[in-house]
Amino acid sequence: MAESLARMYISGIWVEAILYGTNCVLFCICLFILLGNNGASRKTLLLSSVVQFSLATAHVVISLLELMTAFATSASAADNYFAEPGGNELFVGGFYVYIVNTFAQELLLIWRLYVIWDRNFKICIIPFILWMLHCSIASIAVSGFIPATATPLTRNVHSYGLAGWGLETGVNFLASGGIAYRLWHAGRRTAILTGRHNFNYKASFLIIIECGALITTCTAIMFALYAANKPEGLVGVGAATQIATISPLLIITRVGFAMSKRKPVSTATTFSTFPNALQVNVNRVFDTYGDYPLDDVSAVGGPKDKEEAKIAMAA
Repeated sequence: MAESLARMYISGIWVEAILYGTNCVLFCICLFILLGNNGASRKTLLLSSVVQFSLATAHVVISLLELMTAFATSASAADNYFAEPGGNELFVGGFYVYIVNTFAQELLLIWRLYVIWDRNFKICIIPFILWMLHCSIASIAVSGFIPATATPLTRNVHSYGLAGWGLETGVNFLASGGIAYRLWHAGRRTAILTGRHNFNYKASFLIIIECGALITTCTAIMFALYAANKPEGLVGVGAATQIATISPLLIITRVGFAMSKRKPVSTATTFSTFPNALQVNVNRVFDTYGDYPLDDVSAVGGPKDKEEAKIAMAA
């Protein structure tokens, strides 16, 4: 098992390095988009992006230091290094960076949920409680690796680790689902008002679903492996750290490009009834929910429609 663990950790670190390269590209694009935007949420998104990218960078550095330390003497020493992480300062430090990064990613997601629901805190109560529980339990789980005798299957480490990953999955699922439902509901409402059958928020809806599924799937895989009493579940921590950063950066990048192509739409609708003619002229600028908090909407939403309707009736 030790030998396979060493090989798996090497592969995992290489995957993390590739994902970090993706993060570098996305981070530069996000800076270009956010610094060129004057929206109310720009500072929040910019701060979260910088913090998460810094944590992703720190974890890559720690992973490389682990790799050099593990193979400093011989291959057998590397096997033992990865098989017995108890008391390993680099391992514990990297794990703490991972959980702090996931805390930041989840808190940003809850903030998006809060704003898209018209800053209604009630809708965020359950995800926020789960988030606080996740912060506490995950911190306890990582602290369990501090004793030199600790192993990935130590009772306290294993039980708290499973609980932490389960709560993380719950937070991401509930928050992403709440945002997606709000966008779906907005699309239906807009379709009713305009008489169109197309889904105006399909792009934003798919972006939220895809990015939410990305981190949730990664967490679910590690949870399943660890639940099966296989320490190999910890191998993906490095990649998970990078994916937790990629997810919000990808949302900003994709929606930022989508916003640059979006144009205001003006519609004029005339309805005729008999025997007398009824004319209804509606001028509407479609910017509901803003598709994302890059303008004055913030966090994927918050209605910002400026709608002027003039009804003229002719008998």
